[in-house]
Amino acid sequence: MPRNADETRGQLIRAAERLFAERGVEAVSLREINRAADQRNATALQYHFEDRNGLLSAILEKHETAVDVSRQGLLDQIEKNSASDLSQLAAALVLPVAEKLSDRDGGRAYLRIVAQLINHHGRRVDPIALEEPVSLHRWRALVEPLMSPLAVDPLHSRFTARRIMFIELARRAESPRRRDDRLFESHLVDLVTAILGAPISNTTRSLLAERERR
Repeated sequence: MPRNADETRGQLIRAAERLFAERGVEAVSLREINRAADQRNATALQYHFEDRNGLLSAILEKHETAVDVSRQGLLDQIEKNSASDLSQLAAALVLPVAEKLSDRDGGRAYLRIVAQLINHHGRRVDPIALEEPVSLHRWRALVEPLMSPLAVDPLHSRFTARRIMFIELARRAESPRRRDDRLFESHLVDLVTAILGAPISNTTRSLLAERERR
């Protein structure tokens, strides 16, 4: 049994990571998480996190702090070189998150959870919200000038790139661990680069103009 509040909180987070990843964020009850964390007190989870969203936020914060630090370092290097391109910025988006594939303290579960959140329409917990003021906001400011204005808004290709990134990382996280993820990561960077730089067809331009006229 845990000896202090931090230990209790850690046990609850680890139990939730595993169950949410395996069965789905909506399919697991808070009571099940309490039991899986060996908590005899039925209100332990509510005491530490209040509700499901508070628990999800704690899981995201646990992992996204390291992601943020790693991405800031890559962005520092890009700005230092003063020659950024979409490929470099795609790598700065993907690689810090891909590091979670080798994180044995719930990293792979985190990837599977975020893939659920980012593909759930109307979810109240934004899986990127904790990053938004820092590395992700900075990344967006650097990548937008290199993209078509239509890809930035109204097509929001940046969000599409993030969604595909998390889907692919979650799929990788569900499979057995590999000795080397470098080829997978490099290909994922290529895919994200292609999404960010995809040309806007005349058909898409016409449909967007038609929508604006309605």
